[in-house]
Amino acid sequence: MDKYFVTIFCIGYIKFAPGTLGSICGVLTFFCFYNFFSVNPKYLFFLIFFIFIFGWYFVFTYVQKNKTHDPSEIIIDEFLGQIISLAPLLYLRNFKFNLDYFLELLIFSFLLFRFFDIIKPWPINIIDRSKSSLSIIMDDMVAGLFSAIIVFIYLLWLQ
Repeated sequence: MDKYFVTIFCIGYIKFAPGTLGSICGVLTFFCFYNFFSVNPKYLFFLIFFIFIFGWYFVFTYVQKNKTHDPSEIIIDEFLGQIISLAPLLYLRNFKFNLDYFLELLIFSFLLFRFFDIIKPWPINIIDRSKSSLSIIMDDMVAGLFSAIIVFIYLLWLQ
């Protein structure tokens, strides 16, 4: 069970850019459920909380079984971080934007999250150096938070 959860049904085992694939899964999930989440934003935050709690537990058990820290096939953290970075887009209903602009914002958020996830500026790099199952999840959550803050500021600037 833990293998399927942390690898998002074994997508993490694809050798080419598994973290990017995990982020793309997050973007596609957000896109598919955008109308639902924009009407009920609390459900997105429940989803984030659910994935965090179960992700932390399943990452812990997966790492214990495989005796390796932060293997590349664990992509639930990228999925979670990407969902967090997309959260400001829930409030687009207050703006009058078309689908093209929404897709541009999805791509902008995706690129920002991947930037912070790969570069790992302070304090993400400190969290990443820790050798715990919580740090595997938290570095991507903080990268998602950094991305969400920039997307939110950008949306406020457009208003």
